[in-house]
Amino acid sequence: MATTNGKALMIEAEVHYEAGRLTEAVELYRRGVHQILDHEDVLQKIPGIPDSFAQELLANIWVNLSNCFREVGSKFTQESSPEAYGLIYSFRPHRSHLQFRGPEGQRLLNAMQITAGFTLGVLAWNKGDRSTAAKRYQQALDVSSSHPAFNTVTPGLTHLDRIIAMQVQVIRDNLAVLISKDSATAEFAGARNGGARKDVLNVPHMRVAEGGEILARQGTFVVATHACGRVECPKRGVSFKRCSICKKTVYCSVDCQKEDWKKHKKTHIDN
Repeated sequence: MATTNGKALMIEAEVHYEAGRLTEAVELYRRGVHQILDHEDVLQKIPGIPDSFAQELLANIWVNLSNCFREVGSKFTQESSPEAYGLIYSFRPHRSHLQFRGPEGQRLLNAMQITAGFTLGVLAWNKGDRSTAAKRYQQALDVSSSHPAFNTVTPGLTHLDRIIAMQVQVIRDNLAVLISKDSATAEFAGARNGGARKDVLNVPHMRVAEGGEILARQGTFVVATHACGRVECPKRGVSFKRCSICKKTVYCSVDCQKEDWKKHKKTHIDN
């Protein structure tokens, strides 16, 4: 008889995972998520589970499924596992799912969205798509503000709160690396304001030849984050707003846009 409930599917998936049959495990995790979403209580809990695991059955399966995609050297991608990837993609931040009702339902949905954003960001980075990785990381961080316990790893945090808080910490670190790389590369390339997200900068790649001669060739670098259009502002990020007139220059805040207006409006006149 086919397995028909979420808990049994998770247990079966764990058996396959421990045996190294990861493809079978991922498929069972995927089926388990769909089973609970379509036919069961999304908030059902596993009694007596250790503090390091989520209490919610759905959250446990979701964490295990997404971990399979994020593990170093993972073979699971959008191309190799389209159905499982599609499920994760459907929970990208800001997507609504009507099965999650009330404060606890919203908390669980937000947790799953954060994990989805984290996973999609890692997958994008693995493909060399830095701008999409930055976007997904920032979306996940935006969602994390919905529940204070998700934002910081603190003593006493347990279960789902601790799992998500630890993910958020890694997401922040990953986004910070992208921002730092953008800033350093833009400065090296001589970009006036550091470049906007998805801008392509011409960057020389250099190496030292055996005789000591420095060799250089022209390369390109796709910027993952926006630099604030006010030159004096050092901030970089993803969710910056564009000037409503030129649609090109981006600013980190209304204050920076106002501060820069006297200089920036001259570019409108010149153009």
